[in-house]
Amino acid sequence: MTLGHATGDRIAFLRIVMIFGVIVLHTPAYVPMSAIGDGWFDLTKAFFQLAVFRASVPVLTVISGYLLFKSCIDQEPVRCLTKKARTILIPFLCFNLPLAPVALGAEMFGGMHLSANLWPFDATGWLNAAFGLTDSPINYPLNFLRDLIVLILLAPLFGWLLRKAAWPGLVLVSVIFMGDFDGHLLQRNLMAMQFYVGGMAAVRAWDLRCLDRHAGILFVAFVLACLATLHFRMEDTTWLRLAAPFLLWPATAWAARTRFGAWLAGMSKYSFFLFLAHAPILMLTWILYGRYGSAIPYPVYWVMAPLVVSAILLVVYQVAIATIPRVFTSMIGASTRHGASARPATAKDQQRGGTLAQTAIKI
Repeated sequence: MTLGHATGDRIAFLRIVMIFGVIVLHTPAYVPMSAIGDGWFDLTKAFFQLAVFRASVPVLTVISGYLLFKSCIDQEPVRCLTKKARTILIPFLCFNLPLAPVALGAEMFGGMHLSANLWPFDATGWLNAAFGLTDSPINYPLNFLRDLIVLILLAPLFGWLLRKAAWPGLVLVSVIFMGDFDGHLLQRNLMAMQFYVGGMAAVRAWDLRCLDRHAGILFVAFVLACLATLHFRMEDTTWLRLAAPFLLWPATAWAARTRFGAWLAGMSKYSFFLFLAHAPILMLTWILYGRYGSAIPYPVYWVMAPLVVSAILLVVYQVAIATIPRVFTSMIGASTRHGASARPATAKDQQRGGTLAQTAIKI
């Protein structure tokens, strides 16, 4: 796959920003739209958690679809499944299964009440906790990977539609999944349409720069849409999640070229690990805050927790790469060369579909 240097930088920038957004999104405590207060902090928290970073999964899903179909690997189903088992399924299992016995111990001996039904023993609860069969896995952010695995299984069919009848295929996919006719196949039905749209951009060779000249207006439109969501207390943000990738992508044309943007793009190599591992560390900060953080105002915790969690995981990444590179890179679905190098992808890498193109598809 050939991925231009500029496009690669833009994707790298979006990945790390959106995954940090996922960490912000999951920072407790969750407050639904109907319960938010009118104070400045309540509104600020809701603006980011209930509006801005609701764009994270849609953006990452479109990117995943684009990269998969850009590589044309959907036309080689066996190779596709083999590769994705290494880059997605193994990380899912490595970062989800070990948490089940930990959660069981927390329920039995720590007096904690968790959403997973692990004790008393319940077969459905255990299957969901371990594999996300019909509900979120125990490492709840990984329900995204669970759905992505399903979409990869559907990729050959999607690819056929994209090459034979792209627009009728979009209608068909939208009706089936948005109408919830798939049952429990996908937990986030919107992902199927967004994955397909990413595939359309790749297969139909859309000009990814066509909206760049309107970047400022579109970014302002996104911010206004988020403010409107908050002002009118909109519980259903489907429309915002559908529009977000198109409103945000043009802004990366200038954001990725700034010094800070280039630095963030270089940090993209850490993004998948941050995604995989942030939830249990974030939950630990919440438990510690509840027990020992009475002197710390909650707004300070909410601002600092995503930064602290990210910093901890960056240190863990560096230590793991230095001490157990083969095991660690296998756990996160990367090649040993990628993990051991621990460097940003170069222009040469990106032009040859190198480090960035190989890893971005995982999210």
